[in-house]
Formats: sequence, C-alpha cells, structure tokens
Amino acid sequence: MKVCRPLVVIGLLWSLLLNAAYAGDRFSVVFLEPDDSRFWALVSGFMHAVADDLEIELEVVTDHERHRLSYLQLAEQVLERPSRPDYLVFMCKENVTARMLTLAHDAGVKVFTINTDIPAGAREKVGLPRERLDGWIGHLAPDNITAGRTLARMLAQKASGLSTSENAGPPSMIGLSGTRDSSASKDRDLGLMQEVDQNRMKLSQLVHADWSADEAAAKSAVLLQRYPQTTLIWSASDGMALGAIEAAKRVGRAPGKDLLVGGVDWEPRALEAIRQGDLEVSLGRHFMGGGLLLLLLNDYHRGHDFVLNTPVLSYQLEPATRANIARVERILDPLNWQRVDFNQFSMAASSERSAGGRSANELMDAITGALAAGSSAEQWAQKD
Repeated sequence: MKVCRPLVVIGLLWSLLLNAAYAGDRFSVVFLEPDDSRFWALVSGFMHAVADDLEIELEVVTDHERHRLSYLQLAEQVLERPSRPDYLVFMCKENVTARMLTLAHDAGVKVFTINTDIPAGAREKVGLPRERLDGWIGHLAPDNITAGRTLARMLAQKASGLSTSENAGPPSMIGLSGTRDSSASKDRDLGLMQEVDQNRMKLSQLVHADWSADEAAAKSAVLLQRYPQTTLIWSASDGMALGAIEAAKRVGRAPGKDLLVGGVDWEPRALEAIRQGDLEVSLGRHFMGGGLLLLLLNDYHRGHDFVLNTPVLSYQLEPATRANIARVERILDPLNWQRVDFNQFSMAASSERSAGGRSANELMDAITGALAAGSSAEQWAQKD
C-alpha cells in the first residue's frame, strides 16, 4: 500500500486550488476580422485554438464589406452592446484607428491592436499604447520593413543560379505593392527600397496592384514587356505573386528558370507553387499573430504584464522555400494546433516563469517550433 507524503498532498491541493481560481476568471475578447479572406480565416482559426486552451471567450466578427468605414461601424456595434467584451482586438486602418480607440476608451473596453503598423495620423491624435489612452494596452505586428528587405535579398542571392544569368551586373527587378493606404504595404515597400539602396540593386519599377492577383497579372505582363531583362519579381503578397507568375508564363517566361518570384503570406496556393518550382519564396507565420496576442493578453489579464521596454511589440517573418516546405505545412496544419497545449507558453499558467522575461519574437519562435515538431512544447516549458 502506497503512503502519500504530506508535502505531495499539499502540493496537489494547491495545484487544484490554482486551477479552480484560474478557470473561474474567464474573460471575453472580440476580434474584428478585417475580411473573409483565406489569410484571415487562418488567423481567426488559430486564435480559436489558443483561446480554447486558455479558456478565453473569443468571438470573431467579420467585416464582409472590407472597408475602413464598415470596419469602424463594426467596432461601434460591438461597443454599443449592453454587455460589452472585456477586450477588443482589431487591425489598425488608415483614418479610423484613432476614432476606434477613442470609442473603446469611452466605453471602458481595453484594446490590443494587431498586424499592421500604427498609422501616423492615429499616433498624432492618440499617441502610442498606454500614453494617452491607458485602455490601449498594446500593439503587435510583424516586422514588415525587415520582411521587405529579406524578400529582396533572398531573391537577389538566388539570381546567380538562373539559366539566363550572365554575371554582367545586378539582376533587374520589378516590384508589386499593395494598396496605397496599407501600412503593411508601405513598410514592405520601405524595406525593399532600403535593400535596393544599400546593395545597389536594380529596381526597374514598383507599382501598386492593390493586393489583387488579377491586377498584378495585368501589370506584370506590361512590365515584363517594358523591361525584358527582368529576372526578379518582388511581391508584397502571395496573391499578387501568383498573378505575376501567371502573367509571366503568358508572355513566354519560365518562372523558376529564367525568372524568380517571391511573395508574403504563406498562402496554401503559394506553398504548392513553391513545390512546383514556380515561386521561389514566401515569407510568413503572421497568421499566428492573433494567437500570440491572446497569449500576451491572457498573461496581462492575470497579472503578468507582457511589456519589456515598450507595449509596441514585433516579431520576424520566416521564409518558406523548397527546402523547408514540409515544416511550414506542419505549422499550418490545424491538427497540430490541437495537439499543442498553448498553456505551456503562458506565464500565468506556470509558476516557474517570471513576468517580463520574453520578447514577442522569442515567444513566436517557441510556438513555431512546437507546431513544426507536431508535438507539445516541452523544450519551451523547460527553457527556464
């Protein structure tokens, strides 16, 4: 017969009490999904997986009209409810962000913004998180400037292997940007231009294709005729990159052989294009940004503030290439989202981790590694 030691019994009782208290402190989050695209479906799907583990009441409200004014209207509707959420999560959009933040502040709802840079106009009116509006607790976005630079650099490094390479000078590049009012597009463009200037790359022309595959195809066809020496196409999104590939084939080019194309987003169709050799690289993992935000928000709500030096947080994107395509597909697999226990990344759920000890990028690396392994995050749990 086994005899339980008193310390073991006390430890078990303490653990049960902590779990009961933790479960009883559920809180609610409404995420304003900017549109019903495949990318945002991945974002919200991953958020639900994280929310389930952390026992967060998550509601996703989608803006099917895909316009900044309809996005503002969604925020107004949520904030006018008789029973408002504890937290509101939304993407910063030009000309409406300050208004949305102010409405949430007046309604007593805390806000965590996501995915794109804070527009300059909003910064002028309401500052940064925790400066003028104490209910605006944080902002989280990928480092889109570095992403733009990385994409240009990777394409240039691969150019020497093209069948048309004559080593006579820098490869000729054309660029496809998103919309003019998108901070993500602007930041990726800025990264591209920084890389071009620093390394004296040859950028023939950068055009706006409004995130549209059809428009990117039409403009790429014109640009490839205008600049027949083009060997690289830099695209701010996978959708536009795929449009460019289609256009290139129509005008007699051979993507992957005499032309290299790169994009951003880790779209499933883009990953297949990488497998086929048409697309050289796609930068991604920002679909996990919403889940990372919920982990940080969970810690904040339970008394473990996520701030290190600033409440404006960022993380790096990762490249998907033919060399690691299987790893990326594991990260994107919803079955792996269910296998990983996201409590293991939470400061609030572990007595062994101290508050303020992790950067957003370190945490994203840990989540990425666990999903890529298709198993639990034991190594991260044992990090400290």
